Amino acid sequence: MVVLVALCTWSLGFVLYGIALCLNHVFRTADIHEVLPPVLATVLAWVMAALDMINDANAEVPALARIVFLLGAPVSVTVLSCWELYRLRKYHNLSVRQALGR
Repeated sequence: MVVLVALCTWSLGFVLYGIALCLNHVFRTADIHEVLPPVLATVLAWVMAALDMINDANAEVPALARIVFLLGAPVSVTVLSCWELYRLRKYHNLSVRQALGR
């Protein structure tokens, strides 16, 4: 049991280090343009919601709960992304229109 706990703890260090590397190197879309991360996050959230709706994976869940589960994540991501775009425009004078013009 002690060996198993030590192995899991040791593996957890690699997992956390891997997550940090992914966030630092793979998801550096702000290096392309600063408004790309909120736009990309919104598009990906809505695509995943559309795939969940098409797959019909939660057919046994009541209708109201399905709607909340289906729309909860994309709506919250969209609101946060809109706030981020507003903040970028207000404080840094960056907009989606400028990103397309580069």
